[in-house]
Amino acid sequence: MLNLHIDEVVCKGCGLCLYYCPRDVFEFSDKRNEKGFTVVDVVNLSNCTGCRLCEIGCPDIAIFIKSDKR
Repeated sequence: MLNLHIDEVVCKGCGLCLYYCPRDVFEFSDKRNEKGFTVVDVVNLSNCTGCRLCEIGCPDIAIFIKSDKR
């Protein structure tokens, strides 16, 4: 099981995670963070393969993926 976390305080809504994700896991949300940026939401977690392209491509290090291996 994957745990995908977006740090909304750090996210500036650049959308690079949407660009890098080959499985359409993310969408822009209606929420804004404290800085006024529109943040992204995880909308299709079941599509996530854990490739980490979003995590690697995020310029603000706002995305974290953890794998719960049991």
